[in-house]
Amino acid sequence: MVTTCVKSLLFGSLLIVGAARTAAAAEADYYQTRGGIPNSQYYFKNDTVGNQYLFFIGNSVLAGTGLKDQNLRYSSQMVKGFKKHFPSASVIETRHSQPGGSWFGLYRCSRGQPVFGEVICSGHLAILDFAADDRNTGIGQVRTSLEGLIRQVTLYRATHSRILVYTLTPEMLQAYKAGRTPEYIKVSEQLAEHYGIPSLNLAKYAAEKIIAGEISFEAFSADGINPTDAGATIYADAVAAFVDALMAASPVPEKTTPYVLPAPLFPETDDNGRIVAYEDPQVRRSGTWKPGQASPIEPFRHLLVSDQAGATLTLKFKGSEIGIVDVVDKDSADYEYAVDGAAPRKLPVPKDLAGATLRPVSLTKGLDRKAEHELVLKVASAGAARVGGFLLNGTVADAFAELSALQRIDAIYAAMDPIVYRPPADRFANIPKTVGKLRDGGELRMVLLGDSIMGNTSGSSFELLLMRDYPKCQVVKIASLRSSTGCTYYREENRVQDYVLKHSPDLLVIGGISNQGDAEAVRSVIRQVRAQKPDTEVLLLTPVFGSTRDEHIRTFTREIDTTTGNFRFNMQKVAAEEKCAFFDMTSPWWTYIQDSGKTYGWFMGDAVHANDRGCQIIGRLLEFWFTIDGK
Repeated sequence: MVTTCVKSLLFGSLLIVGAARTAAAAEADYYQTRGGIPNSQYYFKNDTVGNQYLFFIGNSVLAGTGLKDQNLRYSSQMVKGFKKHFPSASVIETRHSQPGGSWFGLYRCSRGQPVFGEVICSGHLAILDFAADDRNTGIGQVRTSLEGLIRQVTLYRATHSRILVYTLTPEMLQAYKAGRTPEYIKVSEQLAEHYGIPSLNLAKYAAEKIIAGEISFEAFSADGINPTDAGATIYADAVAAFVDALMAASPVPEKTTPYVLPAPLFPETDDNGRIVAYEDPQVRRSGTWKPGQASPIEPFRHLLVSDQAGATLTLKFKGSEIGIVDVVDKDSADYEYAVDGAAPRKLPVPKDLAGATLRPVSLTKGLDRKAEHELVLKVASAGAARVGGFLLNGTVADAFAELSALQRIDAIYAAMDPIVYRPPADRFANIPKTVGKLRDGGELRMVLLGDSIMGNTSGSSFELLLMRDYPKCQVVKIASLRSSTGCTYYREENRVQDYVLKHSPDLLVIGGISNQGDAEAVRSVIRQVRAQKPDTEVLLLTPVFGSTRDEHIRTFTREIDTTTGNFRFNMQKVAAEEKCAFFDMTSPWWTYIQDSGKTYGWFMGDAVHANDRGCQIIGRLLEFWFTIDGK
């Protein structure tokens, strides 16, 4: 009897366990881990500066439109899930909502954004969500644009982890009610399988709740797309289970492994999408155009503007598709355009604009991607044309391809207004050996210490200018940098050994925007270096570039303010007391930008850093500062 009871209990338990496993399997059919995101797990565990950004790209659902509690955004819930498994990681989400669905995403995530000045594909994990914006796009277009976007993200950085997310739309709900898988999800899952990408089907999870009567569609979403707080709570439950499964799908690796792209799943896919900046040398202008003008909306940092009917832009290119991205408003002009000499077609201003609007639009598709084509875009009516760039799935010739590095920076500078700067006469008093090597010859070992802004300084290639001015001298430039890092870091734990002394500098150049306003930290680094290498000469640079919120821009004065304890003044005092050379680069740098007639974004590569033009301001100022005897 006892044995029979035990057997019955055991059989019953097995039934319960089996039922639980079946239920778990049923609950898990809305996601696929496909090996997880091991590279991201590595970065979560090995938390270092600049690698914890997750970039979400999508639409209004991603932005949390309509939510009373913004913490219910599924992106926020995903970050919460990652933090649960890696509580010490500095997980930061960046969200990029946009029009145009995956088609525009293909261009916006390309490997260079000189006009936007944004870097979407930073960090290590891309979460792609275009179901809502792609709902009115033909499935053929979805196939190629979503695949092209996936490939762009991986081409940008091969160690990027990727996740596809599908949120619910009315069309998807109808398909699930009819017992069908929506076409969009079929195609997306084909791509996810082909590229080994985890996917989270929030649409299926929510649809099953609605079909089961646990919540009405009206209660789930007030507009059919964006979830209410109740709907977002349903998404949050699915996200939590998905993240747990992702973390269990793979152990944390000892190092990251680059993803190798297979051949495209769809042969017609073209993954060469890019935004060609309007200032690209291959874009020819006729008529009156004003470059570097402020944009009324983000993410543009500057625009090319014309109010002259008949003004044209011409671009020669190779590729399968050409389009334009601009800003349109009620006062905007219409365009006419022609490709390869065909009859002009009209591109009118959209009706019922509520204000300045970003407009990405395809002009021509299906071109022979190997042939050369020409686009002519003309301002065709009264009003303002505000051009950001051209959307090209293809290539343009590199105007600098045959130039040396020195010729290239000269060409960039030649297209700018010349810099006028007269440095102080006594600037060389504390660096006599440096001046001697420049004038008389020899090797000058120059260590640049600081952050990514000092990376811009290095990127200006100013040493090539110095060696042209002083051909007897061989300048050895060593960029010893760490992102977002200043002397408050370098002064600790004898870090001067690895960052400075091991390079045996003749001249140490300290600058950047990451010294936290602490000139005494700069003094500490100087003293530590000289304690071990007393003959090291030092040049201190005041900050350039950065956010307009930063002190050196927000409280800028052309002459150093000696009445307050500001960083420029404190650096000047440290230089004088420690017998260092001092260059208040902030003053001529910001003065030039203020007087240029261009918006700050014209000189920016992103929200903080210089582009090629900005780097040339730095490089030319250093060349002028190092001018000896009027040479």
